[in-house]
Amino acid sequence: MLRMQIILAEFEDIILSFPQQIIEISATEFEVKLTPGKWSKKEILGHLIDSAFVNYSRFIQAQFEENPQIYYNQEEYCQCGSYQDTEVIQLCNLWHSLNKQLLFLFKQIISKKLVHRTCNGHSLEFLMQDYVVHLKHHRNQILA
Repeated sequence: MLRMQIILAEFEDIILSFPQQIIEISATEFEVKLTPGKWSKKEILGHLIDSAFVNYSRFIQAQFEENPQIYYNQEEYCQCGSYQDTEVIQLCNLWHSLNKQLLFLFKQIISKKLVHRTCNGHSLEFLMQDYVVHLKHHRNQILA
């Protein structure tokens, strides 16, 4: 459980610092696509929003359903979300709200001892850790 406490602390730190870091990026840098067919930093943030929505569903459903299978097409979600055309502050606020709620949900799952429940064949404990690792990876891409 010590590992989970470290993950939660890292997640909380990201939630506190990342929005301000996003706002400090110039609009041009945030919207530029370095290569055709790749996401801009703005679209990567949109992808993180999609990930939060989908993972929220996973963490909710796995509490009352046995091993639900919840997947999504990342490319289609990002394209249909029109993130490139959305105001940065709106995306930032949405990302922040979703992740604050996910952090709350993670704490509830841990306190209710539901980390062993599964979704997509993985324990919720694994999925929580994986979510934060994924978030850190894309945060580093955005801040690079």
